[in-house]
Amino acid sequence: MLQDSETVADITVVPESEMHAHDTDCDSDQSDDEATGDHNRLPSRLLKGEGFLPNSDMQLPNPPDDDPGCSSSVSQTETRKVSGTNEMVTSQIVGPMLHKTKNQDRKFKKIKIAAKTPAQANKKYQIPRYVPKEHDPGFTSDDPVDIFLTFYPKSLRDATLEMSNLYAEQKGKTLNLTEDELLTFYGILLISGYNSVPRRRLLWSDDYDVSNTAVKDAMRRNRFDEIMSSVHLVDNMKITADPFFKVRPLFKHLNDINKAIPIAEHVAVDEMMIEYFGRHGCKQFIRGKPIRFGYKIWSLASSSGFVHQMEPYVGSHTHLVETGLGQGPSVILGLAEKAEVPPGVKFYHDNLFTTLFLVDEMTLRGYGSCGTMRQTQLHNVPFTAPKTFKKTPRGDAEYLVEVEKLIVRWNDNSVVTVVSNMEREFTETEAKRWNKQKRTMDKVRQPKCIQDYNTHMGGVDLHDQFVSRYRVNIRSKKWWWPCFSWALNSAMVNSWCYYRSWKSGQKDLLSFQRLVALTLLLRHGTKPSRQGRRSSMAVAITDATRFDSLNHWPCNTGSRYKRCKNCGGRTSFACGKCDVPLHVECFKKYHTE
Repeated sequence: MLQDSETVADITVVPESEMHAHDTDCDSDQSDDEATGDHNRLPSRLLKGEGFLPNSDMQLPNPPDDDPGCSSSVSQTETRKVSGTNEMVTSQIVGPMLHKTKNQDRKFKKIKIAAKTPAQANKKYQIPRYVPKEHDPGFTSDDPVDIFLTFYPKSLRDATLEMSNLYAEQKGKTLNLTEDELLTFYGILLISGYNSVPRRRLLWSDDYDVSNTAVKDAMRRNRFDEIMSSVHLVDNMKITADPFFKVRPLFKHLNDINKAIPIAEHVAVDEMMIEYFGRHGCKQFIRGKPIRFGYKIWSLASSSGFVHQMEPYVGSHTHLVETGLGQGPSVILGLAEKAEVPPGVKFYHDNLFTTLFLVDEMTLRGYGSCGTMRQTQLHNVPFTAPKTFKKTPRGDAEYLVEVEKLIVRWNDNSVVTVVSNMEREFTETEAKRWNKQKRTMDKVRQPKCIQDYNTHMGGVDLHDQFVSRYRVNIRSKKWWWPCFSWALNSAMVNSWCYYRSWKSGQKDLLSFQRLVALTLLLRHGTKPSRQGRRSSMAVAITDATRFDSLNHWPCNTGSRYKRCKNCGGRTSFACGKCDVPLHVECFKKYHTE
């Protein structure tokens, strides 16, 4: 029943154009008349529609001071101007109820309009409880090598084998690459991450300062060069318009296997960079990043650094759904959709992604959302200007509580603005900050939502940091090679995070990667039947020692006869310094001629 003080108003919902029908939900095939009978099951066309008052000049009554408001899981926010005033108004459509928040005298004033349809129950909306996914029983092995080969799946290795042999045939060569050789190839790449040399050929050198016995005993250098020149992931005869056509199988297979791992309750969305300095249309520049030039990868990761979903940014060919809410919200919603994130998971994101529209949409989908915001995205929220607020004491905060979100501005080293739909009340905790004047740690008040953001936001950056520690150091001129080598390191980091979190492993990343690389070489490598040629550097060092005329003495080795280095005859004598078999008669001639 309507109270005498309430005014009846018609609310008209105008659906979007049918050109956006592919964005609608499963109920989008219903007509508008069919959908209006049950406001709990509205189609997407109506949920995304525009709400307005036919008679904008009507007088709206003020609510009582103790009005608790109304909330629902169905909501939409729009910013518009009210006829007859220059002030910006934010309208909150909640089912059949309309909440209006007006920027007047720096206070938010709620105005309620009763509609003809019955109002929903006046209950505060809560994010669904997080229910962790059951662990895949297929992940049973505790062996680090088996774990790595699980996260760099066999389907990807088989595709690499097939396409590499096909590419060699197209070039008129015979490669005959086997799985053992491919795994040995991966092992050598991983070794180069923590045992790097200026040129990869030095790994096979006989010189003591750069020689690597594990690599030399696993694969010949020429065979490694043949594999590296022919390794491929796709058929070049089936090229598409996608700029990342050559590396799409990498991301597809890695994302498929990462889905099998249960998604944590707290995840972060951010971008990672794959270092690249060549020429390519998708190369990005990000100021202030540890890697400023390279390919950008949108990533969804847990707080431990495990990446659940990754998608390269290639402009219009980026494989993420377009929501119409802007690039940032589309990235978060697209990654959540592709990773099949269950309701109740809480997302953390920086100001590149955060908008008020995103928080509303995340609330509709049952996700928690917390992120920093840029000043340009606040629209008409009546916060103090950042330059003015910066002059207030450190730790000061101002906040706004709306129906489904909390917006907080806090003064720290700089002014920070955070919006969250996981809290309905403003609460504070204590944080320690360095005082330059007193040269000591001070305790300051910190909003709890900012503390949660700092705790759970760094997952993507943590993964990026782990990858950069022991990145594959063998390079190529091919534009896609950085993506290929990065995927190998990313799978290694994910394997280690899984080993540490789910298997309670105690090894650090370096020990884990060394164990995997060396085991691959020992299990699948083939020792050459004969030794290769000595390097020119080894010959030059031997000659310099041979003719220095210092401490060269003949000595009886006491062993079986060996061939004299000078005349080829049999002898049991040798030079004690050069360790070269020599007759006593040939001793002087060898060291002077």
